[in-house]
Amino acid sequence: MTKLQSDDHIEEELSFEVAIGKLEETVRALEAGELSLDDAIAKFQLGMQLVRICRDRLQVAEHKVEKVLATEQGIEINPFAVDTRGMDVND
Repeated sequence: MTKLQSDDHIEEELSFEVAIGKLEETVRALEAGELSLDDAIAKFQLGMQLVRICRDRLQVAEHKVEKVLATEQGIEINPFAVDTRGMDVND
């Protein structure tokens, strides 16, 4: 997985666990209300990137679970394929 480039910028992707942790830190910083307007906007943008990453990871996990459940129930579904970032390429 790619790492954080700095506290305010994400290169591309993180694991779900790292992204959710960073999102929680970002929310706490925003809720504290001690940031300047520019810093708050930067943190908000970072938070939105982290939300996207978390949502993407959860969607991939959901597809994997659906495939396992369908296989167990004898339902044939399209093969699950992922790209280099771990994203479902069938979507």
